[in-house]
Amino acid sequence: MQVTLADRIRESLPGLPRAEKRVALVVLRNYPVAGLETVARLAETAEVSGPTVMRLCARLGFEGFLDFQQALLVEVADRTASPLAQFDAARLRQDDAIDRTRADLIDALDASFAHLDRTTYAAVVDRIISARRIFTTGGRFTELPARALAMHLEILRDGVQHLTPELRVGYLLSVRRGDVVFVFDVRRYQRSTVEFGREVARKGAQVLLVTDPWLSPLTVDASLALSVGVQGPSPFDTQVPVMALVEALIASVTEALGDKTRNRLAEYDRIWDEQRFRYPDADSAIQEDQ
Repeated sequence: MQVTLADRIRESLPGLPRAEKRVALVVLRNYPVAGLETVARLAETAEVSGPTVMRLCARLGFEGFLDFQQALLVEVADRTASPLAQFDAARLRQDDAIDRTRADLIDALDASFAHLDRTTYAAVVDRIISARRIFTTGGRFTELPARALAMHLEILRDGVQHLTPELRVGYLLSVRRGDVVFVFDVRRYQRSTVEFGREVARKGAQVLLVTDPWLSPLTVDASLALSVGVQGPSPFDTQVPVMALVEALIASVTEALGDKTRNRLAEYDRIWDEQRFRYPDADSAIQEDQ
C-alpha cells in the first residue's frame, strides 16, 4: 500500500514541537487542500510563522515547501485516478492475469494490515460494541462491504441497519446524537456519500470512515478513519482489502462480545429453523413433491 504524505505527517506528530504540530494538524484537517496553499496562508491558518512551516517540511524530509507541494500534487493525481487513467498502465504489464491478481491482492492485503492504525482500529471496535444504534452506507462499489458489515453485525447485536442511498434522506430526519454511522468511501470519492457523511456528523452522529491511502474528503469530519489499499490487478480499484477489514472487524467484535455472541447465535439459529429458512434435505423435498 502506498505510504502517503498524510501517513508520514501522522507518524511524525508525537515528536513534533508544538508550533510545527499546529501546522501538521491544519494540513491533516483539510488534506490535501491546505498543503497546496502558500506558505504565508498556511502559516496564518495555523497561527505560526512562515519559518515554522519550512521547518516542518524539512523535518518530513523535503528540501523546501515547493518540494513538499510537488509530492502532494503527485498524490492528488493518484487520488483522482480514474479506471481509464489506470487502463494504459495496466496494459503495460504482460504477466498472466491470474498470477498478477494473486500477487497484487496478497501485496495489497499485507500492506493494508501492516499500515493499519491499531489504536484507531481498537477504538472503532469499541464504538461498534458500545453504540446504541449503528448504520452503514457506501458508494457505488463500496455499497458491497458496507452491506456485508451490517448483515453480520445485525446477527451479533441489536440496532444495526444498512442505509441504501434512498434510505439516507429518511435517516437524516431522525439522526440521534451518539449514533454511529459507518461510511465507506474510496477514490474517486462519491460526492453524495461525502455530503451525507458531513450532514450526519453536523447533526451529532459519529462518523466512522473506511477509506483509502489518499483519504476521502470526509476524513476531516469523521470521528475515526481507517484506510486500506485499493490498487489491484485491473484498471478498477479492488475491494478485497476493504472486505478484509470488514472481516477483521467482525472477528474482533465477535471475540469482544464473548458469550453474548454465542447466546445470540443460538437464538438466531432457533429463529432461522422456526421460520423454515433452512433448505429441506433431499428426502423431504421428494416427499413434498409427491
